[in-house]
Amino acid sequence: MKFYTVPVLLELVSLALAQNNHWCGIPSSCTKTDPQPVQPKNEFVEDHRSQCQIGNIPTSVNNSKLPDPFKMLNGKRVSTKEEWVCRREEIAATFEKIMFGEKPRNPDKVVGKKSGNKYTVTVTNKGSTASFDVTISNAGTKAKPKAAIIGLDQGFGMGGSLGSSTNGLDVASITFNTNNLAPENNPSSGAFFKANPGSRAGTIMAWAWGVSRLIDALENDPDAGIDVKHLAVTGCSRLGKAALAIGAFDERIALTIPQESGSGGASLWRVGAQVNRQKGKQFVQGLGSAATEGNWMISSFRNYDGKVDTLPFDQHMLTGMVAPRALLIIDNAGQEWLGEVPSNYCGQATKEIYDALGATENYTYTQEGGHMHCQLPNGQFDEVKDFVNKFLLGKSAKTGKIDYSKNTQSINFSKNEWIDWTTPRLS
Repeated sequence: MKFYTVPVLLELVSLALAQNNHWCGIPSSCTKTDPQPVQPKNEFVEDHRSQCQIGNIPTSVNNSKLPDPFKMLNGKRVSTKEEWVCRREEIAATFEKIMFGEKPRNPDKVVGKKSGNKYTVTVTNKGSTASFDVTISNAGTKAKPKAAIIGLDQGFGMGGSLGSSTNGLDVASITFNTNNLAPENNPSSGAFFKANPGSRAGTIMAWAWGVSRLIDALENDPDAGIDVKHLAVTGCSRLGKAALAIGAFDERIALTIPQESGSGGASLWRVGAQVNRQKGKQFVQGLGSAATEGNWMISSFRNYDGKVDTLPFDQHMLTGMVAPRALLIIDNAGQEWLGEVPSNYCGQATKEIYDALGATENYTYTQEGGHMHCQLPNGQFDEVKDFVNKFLLGKSAKTGKIDYSKNTQSINFSKNEWIDWTTPRLS
């Protein structure tokens, strides 16, 4: 069997394809009101936070099962797709409060400037200015912009020509250096904290903010030759966690591809904790470990270590934030630390949200063992090509499935053990 490393894969794709226990997300609207149906003037927006009323967010619950993603803060259940828009914002605000830190929104000014393959984004916000660079390869033109894949850090490390491909796919690549925004080993430094002094966000949210500002710049700069309505983001391991958060917190991302993201990504905290209890050791990376590594999350998140049943969310709600947009979750069944069982269960629980929205074909979960971390076997590479074809290039491709048939062990998702809510069919 032939495998692809992450850099080679992405090169091939480019070529081939508050108060007390409560907090309010909007200080000016801290009331227990029903989320209102949203009728935005422009659907191509980062999020709908400004159009939703978010009530008090609990920081502690008592629930050993997976929290109901369709239950609004006021206790009512979502029944329409319009209501899901604001329920999604409630979930986002909860993750911001408890895990990632707040994502700054609506900077005063964002501009982009291209010089060769280097693209410089400059953000001005409340008197502070910061810049960071990305690398754009194989861009289109103002008249014929190209879809693009944003690869985090080493994602496009091998570079190379992105001209015509053997399969007739032609997309641009954007190499996004996360260290420019917020280095993991130097908290509160980098362009993010320069533009947002005093922010307590973790590095993952800082990186997500940076990608959003990049999209702002590209959206206002047609000369860059990038089709901003057909953007994908991808990364592996800790960058898989980041890719998922980026796609979850910016609705302008058309396709999100987290690979082997593990704890803090597309993997359930509650199930991982159960596996560790059964093994009698930290078999899967636990919350306490993930919460203190790389400054990915806010420092207070570590307080949930050993108390995951008190979390008002689990990670199926983060993956669900991407819905109904395209999401391809790639997992490796051979890496114990990543949590093959909690990752698999998260993949299956996520499908409930896509089913509710009538967007089953926009979601695939694939898990396969027998290869090294951040390598990709042929079958999963084919999944990536299908998603790029369909959601970036508008071509016909078969997507939408749960596939772990090539796992190294049998995994059986006991839905009744973990889910005590029903999946609605949203109108």
